Amino acid sequence: MFLVSFCFPVEILSDKVSRDSEGNYIAEGDVLILHEDYIIQAGKVIYNPTTKDLHALEGVYLKRRDGKLKAFGREVYINLESEKGHLISVKGEYKNFYFRAERVDSHGKDRFSVEDGIITTCPPEKEEMKLCFFKAKVSDKYVFSFSNTLKFFNIPIGYLPLAVFPIGERRSGFLPPMIGQNTYNDFIYIQPFFWAISKDKDMTFYFDYRDRQAKGGAVEYRQALSLKERIFMKFSYYKEPYPAGEWWEGRNLDTYRRDRYRIDLSANWGNWQLGLDVPSDPYFFEDVYFLQEERSIPYTISHLTYRSLTKDYYFSFSLRNFYDMTSDNNMNTLSLLPEFGFYSRPAKVGPVFVSLTSSYANFYTNSGSKLHRLIFMPTLENAFSVGDLTNFASLKLMNNFYYSQGYKDAQDSRVQSFYFEDRLPFLFDTSIGEDTSFLSTLELVYSFSPQDYNNTQIDQFDVVTKRNSFSLRLNNSLEGGGRILASWFLEGSYNLLGSYRFPTDRTLVEKELLPVRSVATLSPFEGVRLFQDSTYDLNIGVLARSVSGGEISLKNLKLKGSYVTSKDSKKERLVDQYILGVELQLWRLIGGGSITMDNIARQELYRTMFLGVKGSCWNLKVDYRRTYYEDKKDYIQEIFISFNIFNLRDFKLPLRRR
Repeated sequence: MFLVSFCFPVEILSDKVSRDSEGNYIAEGDVLILHEDYIIQAGKVIYNPTTKDLHALEGVYLKRRDGKLKAFGREVYINLESEKGHLISVKGEYKNFYFRAERVDSHGKDRFSVEDGIITTCPPEKEEMKLCFFKAKVSDKYVFSFSNTLKFFNIPIGYLPLAVFPIGERRSGFLPPMIGQNTYNDFIYIQPFFWAISKDKDMTFYFDYRDRQAKGGAVEYRQALSLKERIFMKFSYYKEPYPAGEWWEGRNLDTYRRDRYRIDLSANWGNWQLGLDVPSDPYFFEDVYFLQEERSIPYTISHLTYRSLTKDYYFSFSLRNFYDMTSDNNMNTLSLLPEFGFYSRPAKVGPVFVSLTSSYANFYTNSGSKLHRLIFMPTLENAFSVGDLTNFASLKLMNNFYYSQGYKDAQDSRVQSFYFEDRLPFLFDTSIGEDTSFLSTLELVYSFSPQDYNNTQIDQFDVVTKRNSFSLRLNNSLEGGGRILASWFLEGSYNLLGSYRFPTDRTLVEKELLPVRSVATLSPFEGVRLFQDSTYDLNIGVLARSVSGGEISLKNLKLKGSYVTSKDSKKERLVDQYILGVELQLWRLIGGGSITMDNIARQELYRTMFLGVKGSCWNLKVDYRRTYYEDKKDYIQEIFISFNIFNLRDFKLPLRRR
């Protein structure tokens, strides 16, 4: 083995090295070239140290040290200083593309021209889809290919005189359009254009044409101020035809707008957060967007928030305005203008730890009604030993003040009470075998609060009820093989007051034994999980609330289902729904669906189904959705088809909506 090293950073390792009369070094055998950015292997290499020209022959392998380029070829010529040269009969990988070509010319770093070649993102052994071209130019940003034939399993399915592919980081250019039709439009064309302004900011422009419905578009702006600080702005505008089309049937005509818009803004800098989301009308999302999660948004929130978190306290200030998408107007929608919150972490004062939760909120509606609420809740906590056990005691002093100005169902009031809780836990930890353990916690809890208040109920801070009860809380978990095999939580209470409020309809029940809550999970095998969360009233003999379900994930199959039910104190059903779903993949076929059924209304609320084919660098899927709309007393059915080419981007076409 010979090693030749030059002042210029080039090393040649080979079985045999000689030098000709022109000063060229000739390396033969198992040759390895090491140079700054490149590693080259070949059977024979001719190198001129003066001109830095390198000529490699006989089974050449070339690789960039950064991994961007890997190529095999019959012959390689390259000038190591300028990085100009050519490769003959080459195949390889450049970034996320695989290629083959008769000839590749390098015009400098990250600039190439390719003749008579193939580009694909499919693995070389599975070239199910490929783009064959006459000539292509490659830069560090784009691939421009000319006279292209798109082949699917070697069958030509399309011709493009010019194709442009972005490489690596985000690049400016046209994004794939959405082309299709739906119930209200015979032709839809949505064309986005992406502008990469700089490394920290970009914009997207949307041109949206619908032959019968609103026409318009949108502009998005995004900027990163730091790793955690962001600015996002989007303005959408659509011009609606006059008079209103058939899609407005069944709606309040007072909500009709010819000029429709949405202003969407969010920003995060330092401790401040800003959000603005204002649509022109409550049907904007339903008419403009195609995705179900966008079309069915019930409300939007506009807010200005300040948060400060230190090791000793947390302070927040916010202004929040809600826009109700389920109402024809926003006059009675409850907003928070403003809200202050302050929480101090527990600090030791003598033998106890003291913390504070406090807030002020002005609940406001556009109709002019207001409700002011002030909350001041200091909490004292202490832990002390009881034999070998540790007892935890806490005392919460509740001070709530309400002042109403025309707010319905509210009145001026003051709540001054306290809540005492004492917990004594017993821990049991048992090993079962080498990697299985059983952990159990039994906790005895005493709770006391002296008085009931019929105050305004907005959130959990307003719930102040009379309590005098003993509770048993049991927590069990079985762990094995690094995961939880089973768990069970059980809580039951004995109420010394002799009465309580039923969990769902708040009916007074004059009994001592409170409803029992049970939460259980079971995962006997990897990929199998069952769960149950229920609240049962032993006095009335009724299951007040229950959520149960499970999920089974096998190699090619996933099944999931859940059932939700609740009843009032008269055993009348309040909620009775189930959801079933399945996903399946067999070889290349993918499919699945879900159904949501309401047993009280005897109405199917939502159904989805999809069926598709998944290839090595492509997929085709048909998506069907059926949604029940209460205001229309009817179903809206939608069909989409999506096709992904080269695993780069989805082409999604709306076909039907009725």
